[in-house]
Amino acid sequence: MTVRLPRLALFALTLIPSTSVAGPIQFGYATGNISTSPWAPELGLTLQPFQPPGPIWDFDPAAQTPVSLPAVYAVPAMLPTPAARDIHPDGTTHWNNDGYFSVDVTVFDFASDQFATVRFGGRAHMYNNYASQGGWSGVTYFWFQNHAEVTLGGNNYTIWSDNLYSAGPATVNVWVGPNPPISLSPEPATLLLASCGLAPIVLRRVRSRLWRSMRG
Repeated sequence: MTVRLPRLALFALTLIPSTSVAGPIQFGYATGNISTSPWAPELGLTLQPFQPPGPIWDFDPAAQTPVSLPAVYAVPAMLPTPAARDIHPDGTTHWNNDGYFSVDVTVFDFASDQFATVRFGGRAHMYNNYASQGGWSGVTYFWFQNHAEVTLGGNNYTIWSDNLYSAGPATVNVWVGPNPPISLSPEPATLLLASCGLAPIVLRRVRSRLWRSMRG
């Protein structure tokens, strides 16, 4: 017992500091450089990024909850005033459009002064209404499903979006550490595409073996 007790005390002394320093991880976040489909210039006018400077965000490992942040806003007020010929007698008109977009998502790790930028993409469908008395208003629905993993200063960041035809803004989730609450394995459709891509290679190998056996 005289030998094991000091070892136990030493283990406790080394364990307590490691658990006491574990706490919220601070990071910065910004989006920008939005590009849109050339056939949908209205998206280029209305889709706006979450611009810096922003606040310092905290991810708390103990809470086990991702930090959800806006990535792309739809701002109907950015649309120009419609021409008089396009306004109905009651002073209203509509402008609906849809197309693809992409945006840069940047995460900055304050502890290490390191950052990473990933490119996310999706699709937006606008329903905008105009009234002579109030200008443009409306709602934009987003398909925005992506994920990426980066390591900054020893911290493993998982960044993903999961909008599935939901009203804006398009959002991004940030998780730091192991066991993010999403599946990082390829979706069944991705696996199917991969298997289709490998199919010609497999067929060539089978044919080659058959040809060699016939000749031998």
